Amino acid sequence: MKNSANAHSRIYVFMAILFLTTTIAGFAPTSIGLISRVNSGAQAMPPLILHVHAASMYLWLILLLVQSLSMYWKKPTLHRKLGLASVILAPCILLSMYGVEMMNVELNFSASSNSTEEQHTEFMQNASSLLLIHGASYILFPIFYLWAILVRKRDGDSHKRLMVMATLVLLIPGIGRLLSVTRILPDLGLNIIDARHFYLLVLIAPAVIHDIVKNRLPHRSYTIGITALGIWMVTAHFLWGSIWWAETGSKLLGIE
Repeated sequence: MKNSANAHSRIYVFMAILFLTTTIAGFAPTSIGLISRVNSGAQAMPPLILHVHAASMYLWLILLLVQSLSMYWKKPTLHRKLGLASVILAPCILLSMYGVEMMNVELNFSASSNSTEEQHTEFMQNASSLLLIHGASYILFPIFYLWAILVRKRDGDSHKRLMVMATLVLLIPGIGRLLSVTRILPDLGLNIIDARHFYLLVLIAPAVIHDIVKNRLPHRSYTIGITALGIWMVTAHFLWGSIWWAETGSKLLGIE
């Protein structure tokens, strides 16, 4: 029984390593380039909000790995103590993510203030498209995280799966860089947002397959979580490129 429980914990260690590796592979090339440009004086130091976001994200991923290892090593007390850090990191991630979004909008909006009407319309479309890309993180991350916290004492099986789902939806920017910057991942002929969503499903597949092999069915937390994610994916697919969303998304970002 002990060996069975230990073997079951391995999937969470594996998923934490997979998520961390994906993020490093996506951001390392641009981060190294940024550091090089700052050191050479070719670029100014990025705003503080960018550092806060990067630090909180990496700390979250490291925390997920350490928490998974603590349960694999049968150290529940350590797991509970370290879990308190997530209460600080989760709002830091959400607020800094929004802060980075607004920083980019403000910088690009200023640059486009003297542009033609056509260029301004293109800027509005790009800004609303980015909001659509990151929408799953804004909406589903707090839902999955809060759900995980609420059930942590009475339903440990749901808790650990929901933490995996909460982390999964934060990986969209990293996947985007693997698609468009390093081009490690092929887009398979899909548009920008559908390709990201496809690889999100690929990332969660090992955890779901593990559940199916072990229990014949995926856990209800995965079923509900992936269904919610699927609803967002379908909605985003049909909103992508639409004039209505370009106008609505721009208004949500305060762009007129």
